Amino acid sequence: MESVVTFVQFKQQVLQGKVVHCAAGEVFPYLFASPELDRVVEEAREHPKTRIARGTRGDRLEQTLEEAEAGFKALPLREAVRAPVHLSLFELGPLREEGGALAEVIAQVYLPLVALWGERGLSWQKVYPILFLSGPGCSTNYHWDPSSVLIVQLYGRKRFHSLKDPLRWCPDAVADQGQPAMVRPEGLTDEDILTCELGPGDAVWSPCRAPHWVDAYDETAFTLSIAFTDIAPEPNPQVEMLVL
Repeated sequence: MESVVTFVQFKQQVLQGKVVHCAAGEVFPYLFASPELDRVVEEAREHPKTRIARGTRGDRLEQTLEEAEAGFKALPLREAVRAPVHLSLFELGPLREEGGALAEVIAQVYLPLVALWGERGLSWQKVYPILFLSGPGCSTNYHWDPSSVLIVQLYGRKRFHSLKDPLRWCPDAVADQGQPAMVRPEGLTDEDILTCELGPGDAVWSPCRAPHWVDAYDETAFTLSIAFTDIAPEPNPQVEMLVL
């Protein structure tokens, strides 16, 4: 998978397209220490808005989102951090506040990146951070997002798969159908797929409605996904850019 490293590349070649790119250089210049796995799992599973799902690997998103067996919250923490579940949290709340498990990442990566991209002339309607955690062997199966997303690998390793020709497999008429259509096409071959290996500190840019799927290895791994609504390569004085 190709990398985008300069803002000129990002604005002229990537931002208006549908193909996924790894992000580095000027576009993502940050180094940081991985958050503590135990703290992230402990705080996330106690958050009332965390979605706890099975994360079953398969060809459709609904398999990922099947409700996990009851009892995960009651597991001893040493077992919970290795449990095969998929956690998603769209409102970080206490995790991002002072003393929270993700406070340093928010301060060292999320807020500086949003400021940098605004200074370099990008505009958007809304930007916000999301936590996605996958236990050993779990996946976020074939799907697409309603916003453009910069996925930052915080802990562990994941394989991020996407398509070389997204519109061939997912034209607007298919994307408009939403979750019922989020099923990996039967005709896909290895030649149609782009794969990016993500380790701590790596980032990948996934355009709005670009199909992709993400596999964890035999260890728990989690990302901070930075979602941008209606991102554009030039300033827009008529839009108030919300940073959540």
